[in-house]
Amino acid sequence: MTKKVRKPQKNEPLQRSITRNGKRYNVGISKDKDGYYAHTHRARSKSYPSKKDIPVSVLKFIESTG
Repeated sequence: MTKKVRKPQKNEPLQRSITRNGKRYNVGISKDKDGYYAHTHRARSKSYPSKKDIPVSVLKFIESTG
């Protein structure tokens, strides 16, 4: 039996948090046509090629808006 993997719907976060250097940032991570971005219900970052490329300073700022 194969397990079905549910694809996220449009505007639904791929992840609900991200960890960098041992600290967890409570931001959503989603993907658009330009790459990955961090967001809360009030703000979003610009898109980056991968999740690893999102700077910690951006994660801190986006987390502070939520």
